[in-house]
Amino acid sequence: MKTLSIKFIKIIQFIAVVLACLPFSAYAASAEPIQGSFAYITNQGDDTVSVIDTAKNQVTSTIKVSKAPVGVAVSAKLHRAYISNVESQEISIIDTQNNNVIETLKINGSPVGLALSPDSKTLYVADWFANKVLAINTQHTDYVREVNVGDAPAGLTVSPNGRWLYVANRDSNDIAIISTKTLKINKRIKVGKHPFGILISISGRLLVSVNVKEDNVSIIDTKTYAQQKIKVGYHPYCAAMTNDEKTLYVTNTQDDNVTVIDVESRKVIGTIEVGSTPEGVSIDQANHRAYVANWGSNNISVIDTTTNQLITTIKTGEKSRAFGQFILHE
Repeated sequence: MKTLSIKFIKIIQFIAVVLACLPFSAYAASAEPIQGSFAYITNQGDDTVSVIDTAKNQVTSTIKVSKAPVGVAVSAKLHRAYISNVESQEISIIDTQNNNVIETLKINGSPVGLALSPDSKTLYVADWFANKVLAINTQHTDYVREVNVGDAPAGLTVSPNGRWLYVANRDSNDIAIISTKTLKINKRIKVGKHPFGILISISGRLLVSVNVKEDNVSIIDTKTYAQQKIKVGYHPYCAAMTNDEKTLYVTNTQDDNVTVIDVESRKVIGTIEVGSTPEGVSIDQANHRAYVANWGSNNISVIDTTTNQLITTIKTGEKSRAFGQFILHE
């Protein structure tokens, strides 16, 4: 009996030591995980990120990041939001389970656009002034590859199959198509003047370039590279498409509105007045809402994508940009 008691005590002690070594955050995360859809909005004027619960349409957290945040990329798989800070030349990494900055990556350049691979293993960063794109391993962030692209790379998007990275080069007026395996340019597509925002449809069939200086968007067939330009408002900036690939939303910074395009007919079907100087736009597909970041009025316009009506406005920080895919579905 004495021997059994000693063994029993040792087992209890061992379990206690193991439990004591586990981080408290592990209990908190598993007990009350953050769930739902959230918008991560970069506020370039006050160096913050506003987190919006899209079910409530309320700001639930404000996160201090580095200097002049612009770009956003989010990953439900990693529970991460990546933020490009152009003036401090850094990437802030936010743990979306507690909305804390957990790491800051120094970039020897000027990071603007961001995009994640579908498997979230690679973060792509457009270096605006160095005319290159960085490919950062998200598990080992010191492992970085790079490729020279066109002049002033801005928007980035990755094909749904993960094979191709598309880069909008503003000052060379083209889209570079890059193999994600070799990180070499496979093809260049001439588009309109000053392409900035870029997106690819959920099927990978359509590529959209927002051409700032031509006041239009290019819709490109990714198999044939056939291209059609559609006139939008003055000084367009970004675009977002519904998952059914039927509707495209384009922000027009100097008209303070959003152009709505029927993708199949390639026709403008509406114009929605939003805040001042709208820039970034993303769609909460689950709740059928488009979120528009308004640089000039420091707020977010929320559009019902089933009716194309403005339903509310949410106050954020100063100079909201939200350049990239900023809606996270946890």
